[in-house]
Amino acid sequence: MGALDGKIAVVTGGSTGIGFAIAERFASEGAEVVIAGRRQQRLEDAAARIGRGARGVVTDVGDDAQVKRLIDSVPRVDLLVTCAGGAVFGAVDSVPSQSWRALFNDRFFGQLSACHYAVPKMAPGSAIILCSGIAGHTALVNYSGGAGLCGAVNAMGRSLSVELAPKGIRVNVLSPGLTRDTAIDWGVPQEQVGAFLDALVSKVPLKKPGTVRDMADAAYFLATCAYATGQVIDIDGGWTAGA
Repeated sequence: MGALDGKIAVVTGGSTGIGFAIAERFASEGAEVVIAGRRQQRLEDAAARIGRGARGVVTDVGDDAQVKRLIDSVPRVDLLVTCAGGAVFGAVDSVPSQSWRALFNDRFFGQLSACHYAVPKMAPGSAIILCSGIAGHTALVNYSGGAGLCGAVNAMGRSLSVELAPKGIRVNVLSPGLTRDTAIDWGVPQEQVGAFLDALVSKVPLKKPGTVRDMADAAYFLATCAYATGQVIDIDGGWTAGA
């Protein structure tokens, strides 16, 4: 018997990285997992790796109609985890403004849209886990747009937790720090990536990056702790504590 037996979990960005690790963890605990992403083959491969009846639904979270179609594909939503979307690094005077707009469209409005369509299908005891990042709590060079995004998601999560509490729906925000096994373009030349990452690790009190499994552990806690709501959980090796 798993702690999530009988639950239906929808995970956007579930074919790779943190989203995949969360989907895999939830499935191992008995959840029926539906993962969303843009690439059909990648989704099929991820679902096969997860096993346990996991399936994929091709979804561009920046497209409201596609998000609706994703939620329409399930009879109910017990757990909603919104991990889809990338990152944009670069100096504020060099990154095209459209890149920031696209980032917000996917990672802010995509998460808000998923909540919009999922909430009517969520019963008391259900949970939403949004995803932001520690840039909402500490300054990261060359990530001004991303910092604004993370702060916006954190604020949205707190507000939704109060709004949805009368419905018995919990809302929390997972805020990852530096994490291995994710596909991030750091906006620096390839030959400088190693030194750039070393400089980031030096800011972490534990002196190491986290893993996608660390993030999945935190998401599992947020999915199962019935008294946790309105929280932004920084999983960052102490980075924000020492900032």
